[in-house]
Amino acid sequence: MKKDEAVFNFRRKAAAAFLPPLSISDNKARRGRSLLLAGSARYPGAGVLAARAALRMGSGYVTLAQPDIAISSLENPDFLLCDLNEKNWETLQFDAILVGPGFGVNKFTASVIEKLKERKTERVILDADALTVCAEEKLFPLLPTWIVTPHSGELARCLGTTSEQVQEQRLKSIMQAQELMNCIVLLKGHHSLVQGKGRTYRIMSGNSGLAKAGTGDVLAGMITALRARDLSPATSACLGAYLHGACADYWRALHRDPLSLMASDVIELLPSIIYQIRSSTQ
Repeated sequence: MKKDEAVFNFRRKAAAAFLPPLSISDNKARRGRSLLLAGSARYPGAGVLAARAALRMGSGYVTLAQPDIAISSLENPDFLLCDLNEKNWETLQFDAILVGPGFGVNKFTASVIEKLKERKTERVILDADALTVCAEEKLFPLLPTWIVTPHSGELARCLGTTSEQVQEQRLKSIMQAQELMNCIVLLKGHHSLVQGKGRTYRIMSGNSGLAKAGTGDVLAGMITALRARDLSPATSACLGAYLHGACADYWRALHRDPLSLMASDVIELLPSIIYQIRSSTQ
């Protein structure tokens, strides 16, 4: 990571250093249990994308929990499905939990976040609808070990400003967000930024192909899987964002137009990117 005006550039070399190692003694439990409260009857695809991304990122167990499940376990055999309600989610086991993608802006989402805060659950990732709920219900600050993954519009709602102002002053905005939220903040966009307490990282991968619905759900699932492996919050955010962007760069290197990139393409390219980065250190 190269220091540049108090911003550290997170590049391929850093990604290689932090990528979880392989071990012949690995098992499903050691590779982490990811619980995703994502998707709904209205937006079932958000949860599916996040779950598949978590699996591709190496999570040993992935459970997708959503109310009024609108997808089939026969069509999605690689992860567990749970019909969610306000009581049973607390009985589910996990090493890291994601709340938000396509989950809905409602009291149930707010109650989940409040309960996770109350229980001092450490490995929590909030995205999309969960961030809107936090802003509307004034649930900030969060726990220092949590990760939030807003785009400029979501961050603007949290800060009470406009998306244009966030875009014009991204570094200032993410620092303000970290002070407000008291956790790791990943501001998505061109060269995404990750803000911890007193340190900022710039992600040196990615292109405009990621400007498409669903890619944020994929990123959230990837970060959850890394956090379930007990990587630090900042490392999980930086590594997940770098690999996510590297998939888009690889798509372009294959002589494919960024305009055609889909969220599911990122998931399919991820194994190749991980293999390339891991091989470069051997």
